Amino acid sequence: MRVIPIAQASPAAGEGAHPHPQRQRQLQRRCEVEGYTTLVTLPLLLQQRLLGEVELFYRGDITFSDGERNLFEALASHLAGAMESLRMAALARQSAVASERKLLAQELHDSIAQSLAFLKIQMGLLRSAQAQGDQAGVQAAMAELDTGVRESYNDVRELLLHFRVRTESGRLDLALRETLSKFELQSGLSGHLSCKDDGVPMPADVQIQVLHIVQEALSNVRKHARARQVWVDVQAHPAWVIRVRDDGQGFAPEAGPADATHVGLSIMRERAERIGATVAVNSGPQGTEVCLSLPANPPTHNPPTHSAPTHSASDTD
Repeated sequence: MRVIPIAQASPAAGEGAHPHPQRQRQLQRRCEVEGYTTLVTLPLLLQQRLLGEVELFYRGDITFSDGERNLFEALASHLAGAMESLRMAALARQSAVASERKLLAQELHDSIAQSLAFLKIQMGLLRSAQAQGDQAGVQAAMAELDTGVRESYNDVRELLLHFRVRTESGRLDLALRETLSKFELQSGLSGHLSCKDDGVPMPADVQIQVLHIVQEALSNVRKHARARQVWVDVQAHPAWVIRVRDDGQGFAPEAGPADATHVGLSIMRERAERIGATVAVNSGPQGTEVCLSLPANPPTHNPPTHSAPTHSASDTD
């Protein structure tokens, strides 16, 4: 903490000179107009790191007791801590956005990009069949193109629905009911929802990941299961467990190449890890069940929020 008589401050170069002499001269002229004669500066330090400086202007000479100096320094320390908390909260939000963008990019690659690659191959086969006058080959390629275009259209609609996930109500059952209704409309399959949550709330950041995992499981049912019905069962006690099961043809979860089904499982598990949950898959001739199990106290990643302090401070670069 420094107390500086403004009229005696000198912009001359040398030890203790102001780093921006022109700014100092402008400040002196403004202080003369306003009648300020004393400047008090409070450095905002956090672990020996300068975050900024608070400048207080007084009309007339001013002296401070030791108690007043200690009070000012304590306020400066609290302000520095609040500024650092805001900075860390902003970094946490940036990290969360970057992580979500990475997952969305992966979903786009694993759905739209692969579908377009398939369509490109079919176009090559169609040109080859036309050049050879192979009508059967032309018809086969046209059929595959028709199927691929419809599948790509469904993928785009599905991703748009995913992007519009809403959790304003705070109730998982309502969000799941909306998700299942959209799935029924898109797929033509019959969906059933059973919720035994007794109104237990789920943190918003956890709920959004749960909904994305359920949507990915439903997407796998639509694309691969050849099912007629799907069930979503939810229980909240003693810990959250969400099951998505179908009556389709099943598959081998741990076998085979990394096709779209296995990529979908990878996405679900990656999302589950972000909330400390696990994903188990059981599949057989009678259908597939995806079981999402959350810990008793799932971690949340909401950055802390603070009301912005009102003060006159100059941040340092």
